[in-house]
This record gives sequence, C-alpha cells and structure tokens, in this order.
Amino acid sequence: MEFRNLEVRDYPAFLKLYNETFPENERRIYKSAEHVANFIKEKGGKFHGFVYDDGGDDFVGFLTYWTFEGYVYVEHFAVDPAHRSKNIGRKMLSHLFDIAGPDVLIEVEKPDTDEARRRVSFYEKNGFRMREDINYVQPPYSAEQSGIEMMLMTHGDVKLRDTRDLREMLTEVYNVNQGK
Repeated sequence: MEFRNLEVRDYPAFLKLYNETFPENERRIYKSAEHVANFIKEKGGKFHGFVYDDGGDDFVGFLTYWTFEGYVYVEHFAVDPAHRSKNIGRKMLSHLFDIAGPDVLIEVEKPDTDEARRRVSFYEKNGFRMREDINYVQPPYSAEQSGIEMMLMTHGDVKLRDTRDLREMLTEVYNVNQGK
C-alpha cells in the first residue's frame, strides 16, 4: 500500500466512497468525475487530496485538504468501511503531517452519537484537541443546504481566537463573504 496524490483515474472511486461516507448536507455536490477535475483545477493549488492505494484499481481511503496561512484544513477524510480498524486512518493523518505540517484544523460532528464519539476519540488519540471555546456552524455548500452545528478540533499550533480567524477558510471553502 502507498500514498499518492488524488489523480483523474481516481475520481470515479473517490466519488463513490465520498457519496457513501458523507451525508449530503456535509459534502460538496460533485455531479461527475469531470466536475471534480474542474473544481480541483479552479482552486489554484489551495485544494489538495491524496489516496491510500491498495495496489489495485481503487484506493482504500482519501483525504482532501486546503492550505491556509497558519494551518491546513481537512475538508473530507474517509477510509473504505471494509478497511477500517487497520490503522489506515492513523497512517493517513501521519502522512498529512509529513507533507503539510502539524498545524491542522478539522470539523467534527458534536459527540451526540456513538459514531461521533468514536470519531472524536480517534482524533484525540492522534493528537487533536477539541476547541469547545469556539461556537461553530459549518456553512452550507449550496443554497439548497443548511448550515450544520459542528465542533472544531486542532492539531499542533493552530491559532484560533474565534471564527474571525477562519475568514480565509470560510471564504475559500464555503464561499462565505466574511466582510473582506
């Protein structure tokens, strides 16, 4: 198994896992593999993705992230359910720290369900800490969606006082005009 950048040949398998893993209100609406390609091209080097390849035609997991001044924001991160509990997620986070640095920001669902608590615990075991000092609502990806109350977690030295420090991320990722 190996890490490699998300490539055009991966887009169909990426879309399949992406759409199966994330609820519609927590994902960008990609209409096709071509739409994914255009989105990545349009974002001019701020948006990145890598896959964990099993050596076959598909991959077993992916992680997409954005680079901003002072931190990296992980937008989506998934491991195929058939490959979970094999330390792949830990390896993927370690790879992210190696290639992008230790200062990472993520959004997580509030720990109101067993699955959400397991996810938060996974991130805590990998050095993230909950930022309960910041009230956060994930903006909708489109006009048809609603914002979602989420929690922020950080790894390393991400300097956040409040949501004003997220201005660049909210503008780039969610097209939210933050008074710039």
